[in-house]
Amino acid sequence: MKTNKKKKILITVGLITLFLLIIGGIFINKVFNRVTNSPIISSSDRNDKWTKDIEFLKYQLPKKHKNLFFYKSKEEFNEEMDSLLKNISTYTDEEIKGELVRLIVSINDSHTRVGLVNNTIYPLKFFEFEEGIYLIDGSLEYKDYWGKKLIAINGYEVEKVKEMLKPYIAKDNNAIFKDEFSAALSNFNLLTFSGLADSEEITYTFANGDIDIKTISNEDVKDILLISDYNGIDTLPLSKQNKSDMYWFKYIEDKNIVYVKYNLCMNMDEYSFKDFTKEVFDVIDKNNPEKLIIDLRDNSGGNSMIFNSFLKAIKERNDINKEGKLYAIIGRSTFSSAILNAMDLKNGTNTTLVGEATGGKPNHFGEVKQIHLSNTNIDVYYSSNYFKTTSEEVDSIYPDKKLMLKASSFFKGKDDFIEAIINEGF
Repeated sequence: MKTNKKKKILITVGLITLFLLIIGGIFINKVFNRVTNSPIISSSDRNDKWTKDIEFLKYQLPKKHKNLFFYKSKEEFNEEMDSLLKNISTYTDEEIKGELVRLIVSINDSHTRVGLVNNTIYPLKFFEFEEGIYLIDGSLEYKDYWGKKLIAINGYEVEKVKEMLKPYIAKDNNAIFKDEFSAALSNFNLLTFSGLADSEEITYTFANGDIDIKTISNEDVKDILLISDYNGIDTLPLSKQNKSDMYWFKYIEDKNIVYVKYNLCMNMDEYSFKDFTKEVFDVIDKNNPEKLIIDLRDNSGGNSMIFNSFLKAIKERNDINKEGKLYAIIGRSTFSSAILNAMDLKNGTNTTLVGEATGGKPNHFGEVKQIHLSNTNIDVYYSSNYFKTTSEEVDSIYPDKKLMLKASSFFKGKDDFIEAIINEGF
């Protein structure tokens, strides 16, 4: 197995996903340098601070966003902002934050969102499989619930939970909603805003019983031993291994297949993606593999241009750039710049796309910038550009071979997408 031995990012992709600091799901993306700050006022009055910041946001966001009113009308936006301003004195701080999150989510641009730091979290990670929602990781003390189906939260069945959380979760398409819903199930802020939680203790009901879980502080997250650490890497499907690497690959010798996992569109400090590309294709040139699999399912974006060297190397090799030999895996967490890379593979090579519909749209907003509300210490991220990759108006990139991940496979260490490609079981 080839992985970067020199430098690893300090927080693993798995922990970023599990203990997300930015509200509402997966939002690992480059924020371009320009930040607009609201003026700091001299008043110490809480109502004055909220009023000044929300008025600033109401004025600045339509100016800064590439096209804020593409879905929600200007009249609706202003009416809801005015209603929030009117109720500042009667709302708690948490209620104001919740209303702000709901309002920004309703704009329907998943790159535009409120960034709230979760000072406390529930140390669990969920995933929606074909059979339902299951616990796939978390603090080791809950290991008896690993691989068990989630039935309810605080007495609310999963479908009701979904209904209550929906106003606070990005829903540009069904795929991103599915992805962010799973993340929201352990997000203290979202569970509080939606009325699912009214204290720092919450009851999760699994197929094998109930557990009462208290939040833990972000400071304590680094000291947690995860279930996946305890179980060991061999229990994980191939796609979930080496989570601390932005990119890695493995030559599966007995199948003569090269598998590439591309987790983030970013360069590692001491192991550039260009160097990585050379290493991958040295192995390809030496072994003439039966298949090359490029896995983009967990890639939430970054700089799409980084992938150009890999794309060029594919196009230069007719023996691998063939239908039936070249595959890319996409899914609900494929987002932003990774969408552009998936479109490059789809349109510029003979790649067969396998997996699920993408969380990101082919034509999408992006190039994220930031408004900082100085008096209330809240960041609002917004799209400053629009990327058009196709003349078709579609809500996702849909795979050529559509598959669903099964819990029955995952908890046996198998990956349905990879298995289907290897065995051509479509």
